[in-house]
Amino acid sequence: MKIQHIFSKHLCIAVLIIVLLNNGCKKAVEVGPSTVFANSGNAFSSSSAAQSVVAGILTRMSAGAFYQGTSSVSLCMGLAADELTNFSTNSNFNSFYLNSYAPLVPPPFWTEFYKELYYCNTTIKGITASSQITPAVKKQLLGEVKFIRGFIYFYAVNLYGTPLLTTTDDYTVNNTMGNSTPSAIYAQIIQDLTDAQNSLADNTYVDASGATVTDRVRPNKQTASAMLARVYLYMKDWKNAEAQASSVIASSNYTLVTKANISQVFLKGSKETIWALQPVSTLYTNTIDASYLIVNGSYKTASQLPLNTLLTNKFEPGDNRFANWVGTFTTTTAPITTFYYANKYKSVILSTASITEYPIVMRLAEQYLIRAEAEAYGVGNGMSAAINDLNTIRNRAGLLNYAGAIDQASVLTAIYHERQVELFTEWGHRWFDLKRTGNLDGVMTIAKGSAWSSYKQLMPIPPADITANPNIKQNQGYN
Repeated sequence: MKIQHIFSKHLCIAVLIIVLLNNGCKKAVEVGPSTVFANSGNAFSSSSAAQSVVAGILTRMSAGAFYQGTSSVSLCMGLAADELTNFSTNSNFNSFYLNSYAPLVPPPFWTEFYKELYYCNTTIKGITASSQITPAVKKQLLGEVKFIRGFIYFYAVNLYGTPLLTTTDDYTVNNTMGNSTPSAIYAQIIQDLTDAQNSLADNTYVDASGATVTDRVRPNKQTASAMLARVYLYMKDWKNAEAQASSVIASSNYTLVTKANISQVFLKGSKETIWALQPVSTLYTNTIDASYLIVNGSYKTASQLPLNTLLTNKFEPGDNRFANWVGTFTTTTAPITTFYYANKYKSVILSTASITEYPIVMRLAEQYLIRAEAEAYGVGNGMSAAINDLNTIRNRAGLLNYAGAIDQASVLTAIYHERQVELFTEWGHRWFDLKRTGNLDGVMTIAKGSAWSSYKQLMPIPPADITANPNIKQNQGYN
């Protein structure tokens, strides 16, 4: 898709959301698809109309390719790293598994990002300019959309390095922009998430009308704080990373699921959930990714993705995460083979069953590990606190306290290990952890051998967009 098509002045956000959402989506309980059949001029003519547009953006994310399915960041970057193994003939899976993503057939992320960014920019402009939306609703909706925009930019900068920084819906401006610097992107992310933090409900979840709800499918203040903690971690701003993570951990609304109930972490009512997506597809009542991660015998024909032994070998004996979050399947015909697979989500394609699992985007365990890493760099209560937070996650997994050396390098290595076995197959954490810590080349050389080259740390930008806007420069190695 050419970039001028993405940012065309003829795009109508409300109509686009309707077209995209009504194609294969069912009504969501808390998010709800947009019901506005109008042009962008009257999509923000009332509080209810604006609420419907924002609900449509959230619903589109719930069904969007980047978030679930064969183009999801969890599956694709799990294959690109050392988490998943590919036996299928799915071309998208294979390109990530072989790290052979190329400009002529680029990963689909870029186009998806800029569609959604256009929706966000148009919505922010429309809500801000409207005098017919009540102040309370305006505040909440702007907070939600700015959170979404910050979330998208976080992935854009980490996947592409220097994406375009577009905060306007003016296609004539967007179509002449060049690559932005990572520092400029991160500054915008922090601004958006800080604005969201100041606008969203505190320690509770509300629906479009502001009513308190139990499902955690719309962002709140703690969601913005958790995302800020992750952003500051990636920026090596240890002080702010520790502060933001601590604010989430201190909230009474979130608790780690107990060791005895660790198999329930990924249920839709989990108190560990900070933010989840609500399933909206008519084909899946639970998580789409589960149908690719759970191996049930047709792994070679159904695009199922067993775990890589480079991951399964990292679990310590007695780790309850391995017992509860990793499943096994043994073939019945020669050669007899046992496959391990990610079993965090237990439900596959069940079109008539009730929804029991939501795709969890952010959860409390990550915040403990963010804080531990920041503390290991000397902020907060320092190394002893880092080890305490590390042990909180280890003990929940049924493991003994950390017993290694107390120097910074050793403790950080232990934290990175814990992130690997805690956050596997979730939202590309492993890939981004290796990249931000400077370990990607070393690990990938072992995992992928000659298929790996350092320039593949970044994704290629679609050539059609570069042709349409020559100010965009291709990432190194893809020219």
